[in-house]
Amino acid sequence: MKIRFSILLIAITTFCLAQEKEEGQEKEYNSAIVRVNRFIEGTLATPYSDDSVPLVIFIMDAGAINREGNDRMSKNDAFKLLAIDLAKQGVATYRYDKRLFKIDALGIREHEISLDHFIQDAQSVVEYFKKNGNYTKIILAGHGQGSLIGVIAAKNNVDGFISIAGNAQSVDQIVIQQLEKQAPGLDKSAAVAFTDLKEKGRAMNYDPALESIFSYKLQHFMKSWIRYTPSEEIKNLDIPILILQGDKDLQVEVSEAEKLKEAVPNAEYVIIENMNHILREIKGSRLENHKSYNEYWLKIMPEVTSSIINFVNK
Repeated sequence: MKIRFSILLIAITTFCLAQEKEEGQEKEYNSAIVRVNRFIEGTLATPYSDDSVPLVIFIMDAGAINREGNDRMSKNDAFKLLAIDLAKQGVATYRYDKRLFKIDALGIREHEISLDHFIQDAQSVVEYFKKNGNYTKIILAGHGQGSLIGVIAAKNNVDGFISIAGNAQSVDQIVIQQLEKQAPGLDKSAAVAFTDLKEKGRAMNYDPALESIFSYKLQHFMKSWIRYTPSEEIKNLDIPILILQGDKDLQVEVSEAEKLKEAVPNAEYVIIENMNHILREIKGSRLENHKSYNEYWLKIMPEVTSSIINFVNK
């Protein structure tokens, strides 16, 4: 049985109720479309219960990744599935689209957006649910780039922070290291371009092969991003921290999680064997890993759900 309805909570909030049954056993959770402001709209998934519960707010990875964890070229539904798993086990979640998905409608140009806008949006989401909800605690959880955004937005504002596949080094160092391994020679051009961005505010002379990083419309955002070093920012948090990382992640190395742990020795630290960047189990080749990004039917690794539940309920 599936029931959906919508009611007006306030002028900017629409709620829908969803219920599911699986194999004769009720698996119930509420699903609500919540618009926080003109930039932010997302989905609130809550347990089907009148009791107050903890809320985890998910912040997505870099690029045009929507609230479900998908981009324009792939569908894996990682955070949609994780949200449902958590709701069924007593933890509410809110996952939202970044303001990138609103810029055309709002008349905002891509080169006008900075990482600081994403940080402000995360802070706005937290404030919204503090005012419009009755939660036992509020936790920020960032995936990839969202980990850095969450670290900064979490200062003096939430009850805990979860880094999922987050880097410890600044993005310029990550890019240079990746280019050194994958495209030797381009790393030197990237290093010069990053230096120009920091010192002159604009990168002019770089290899054309790096256009996807240093194009004019991206430079403003990249300049704002390279200002932050996650391993330094996370030291400013005085709240419980969970660092989650898979050892089959092709985008973020385990060494990055290790560096975050070194920065905050008291943080909980979970390395999940055979897990890739989108929280799926990978036992085979890189090809299997890449294919999983379009295999939305694959289950989220249960260790992700259990680790978050254990952390949140402490």
